[in-house]
Amino acid sequence: MEQKERIKRVALYLRKSRNNEGEETEETLAKHRKRLLDIAEKNNWEIKLFQEVGSSMDENRPEYQKMICEIKENLFDAVLSVNLARVTRDDAETPKFMSLLRQEDVLFVTDSERIYDLEIQEDWQALKFTGFVNNWEYENIKAQLRKGKKDSAKLGRWSNGTPPFGYIYNPLEKRVEIDKERAKGVKLAFQLVLDGMGVDNITINLNQLGYRTKRGNLFSGKSIERMIRSEIYKGWIVSNRLKGRNTHQGKIRPKEQWIIVKDAIKPCIIDEETWDIANERLTLRQSLAPRARTETRFIEFD
Repeated sequence: MEQKERIKRVALYLRKSRNNEGEETEETLAKHRKRLLDIAEKNNWEIKLFQEVGSSMDENRPEYQKMICEIKENLFDAVLSVNLARVTRDDAETPKFMSLLRQEDVLFVTDSERIYDLEIQEDWQALKFTGFVNNWEYENIKAQLRKGKKDSAKLGRWSNGTPPFGYIYNPLEKRVEIDKERAKGVKLAFQLVLDGMGVDNITINLNQLGYRTKRGNLFSGKSIERMIRSEIYKGWIVSNRLKGRNTHQGKIRPKEQWIIVKDAIKPCIIDEETWDIANERLTLRQSLAPRARTETRFIEFD
């Protein structure tokens, strides 16, 4: 039986890259979708679409994981995608994905209608080599992006996503600028730390004054601590600090790998001396026994 004749049910996987893998538009995704749907229609394949935005280095993508589960349930004869890099190019995940296809006797089809049968050694080696090239290209892209971030930071430009509370992004200048109203909240938080107040009580004060996070939520003790610890308020831009995109749970890289550019943002909200003292006092307070931190202080409201 010819390979195409084996295919009746197809998992069609589409992924739009995040900005860290290069800019892509919705138009790009639409073109990929149409190309793959045309292939499926031409061959009378029954399809199920899995579509998401995410990094090909992240194996925890919801649609990807859903597709993997359904492959294991023997629901598909083939996976159809633009290329292997659209599915995965992580050097650990790629062989796992390929092994799953071989184990479940599932073919892999690209947008050029190249069909890989991973039971055939030549196809296995060809796709394995493709995966190696994809990973090599990805590492080069990341290196160029890191260099670009450092160069941008040296020019005072912002490339770290949404700026934190107290700053706004100027897309024309590619810089962050002070949000005057929210900056008052930042200055108040730092002053209250200098006055000896703990982050939980600072949270109460800011929330009662009507301040909200960038997402419109109430402040928490953790969000106040992140604010005080963030170097951006003294004008530094720090990037490449975390592995992965989760700001709060990402694994911290060794400090020598961080990209730190001092005095990148001018003017800044907090001067460097105030930032340093506030951080020292916060560290000292956090080292105290819990009972010693229970003093509650409030500012006067008009």
